[in-house]
Amino acid sequence: MTEHASESRKSSDALVSAFRGCVGEFATGVTVVTAEHDGLSAGMTLNAFTSVSLEPLFVLVSLGGGSRTLHATKASGRFAVSILNRGQQDVAVDFAEPGAPFPSSHVQRDREGFMPVSGAAAVLRCRVERIEPAGDHALVLGEVVSIAHGGGEPLIFYRGRFGGVELDAVVPAGHPISIDEGAGW
Repeated sequence: MTEHASESRKSSDALVSAFRGCVGEFATGVTVVTAEHDGLSAGMTLNAFTSVSLEPLFVLVSLGGGSRTLHATKASGRFAVSILNRGQQDVAVDFAEPGAPFPSSHVQRDREGFMPVSGAAAVLRCRVERIEPAGDHALVLGEVVSIAHGGGEPLIFYRGRFGGVELDAVVPAGHPISIDEGAGW
């Protein structure tokens, strides 16, 4: 790659600011991804999480390049995704502080050896299927090996703020996007 091409790929501060504002319009749930390797626990708050496949059960998370969480995930070959409840803003903030000590008071090792967030609305325990570099992050595809689903109102992140969900309408049963149907487009 030429020096000119390399520089043209770098984002300007104005473009980065505009990008953040634009993607801030997309309301998301809030998760904490945790992993552990050689007795060192790591975790980070993120909203870059999505379900990918029902057969097999795959999810995708985007972890910061060079982060302790990415290192522990790569080295251990596994991770947990805790989907936070609306009342867990403090957990989200504690896990979002780069370089801070691991907030162990928010997690508890489970019988499978994972360290999910206590009281999370749902937990997905995953085995790493693949890791792909993506800019300053890495995309981690994980196969879900077990699930815990306690439920509750989710914590939502929108325009740099936390909140909840006020329901406007329910998707009719049998509609292609209805969650209880399990169908997709």
